[in-house]
Amino acid sequence: MLTIAWLICGVYATIPTYWLAVHPVAHRWRKAKRKFSLLAPWWMLLWVVAWLISSPWRYDALYRSPWLWGLSAALWSVSACMYTSGGRGLSLPRVIGKVELEPDRHEHRLVTTGVHARVRHPLYFGHLCTMLGWSIGAGTTACWALTGFYLATAAIMIPLEERELRSRFGREYEEYARRVPAFLPRLF
Repeated sequence: MLTIAWLICGVYATIPTYWLAVHPVAHRWRKAKRKFSLLAPWWMLLWVVAWLISSPWRYDALYRSPWLWGLSAALWSVSACMYTSGGRGLSLPRVIGKVELEPDRHEHRLVTTGVHARVRHPLYFGHLCTMLGWSIGAGTTACWALTGFYLATAAIMIPLEERELRSRFGREYEEYARRVPAFLPRLF
């Protein structure tokens, strides 16, 4: 179970880093012909780097408590809700960045209904819940470090994505951002 936790956290930890290669230079990627054949291997390389760096600590236990896996399951339920609810308003091309990078081939629409009426970035919150679930359950230094890395890079990446969304949707996005929190869902 500890190896699975470490592998999953390694993948999820790299999601903001992947997007850091996209959002700040989206205009350049739009001009590239083989953008997705370059970005997919880049992301997989990030997984390997995350695993290599964190591997010495993948079994290093900060604590062991079997009952904490119950809390993990609760967090995974939250992430499942975020993924299913967030995914309803987002198509696969939108989730993987095709809308940003191939704007002439995909519909541009700001999604503000469903879970997006409670949080602007439900998938990123879902990723965090997934990682917290594995980190709490496994209790290893590697999982917690990868979760910290996710949070640090998300704190850089989300404002860059917000800037791009503001430039794409203008005033409509500004009004949406005033009403709805970015990362932590509004419950009521």
